[in-house]
Amino acid sequence: MSKPKIRDILKKKEIQEGKQANLEKGDFLAILIAAASVIIPVVLAVIFFFFIIIQLFLWMFG
Repeated sequence: MSKPKIRDILKKKEIQEGKQANLEKGDFLAILIAAASVIIPVVLAVIFFFFIIIQLFLWMFG
């Protein structure tokens, strides 16, 4: 048996109209955890950035 080509592995599988994707029991939770692990650090970084800017402003003009 030969190995599948990378192009075939990375090819997006399209779902036909009227059909649903077959997700397993824990897939939705896994998707939520993955999204949170990306979004939460970005939000914290933005908040930290504004905090630093405000602190610099207060230090310079306060």
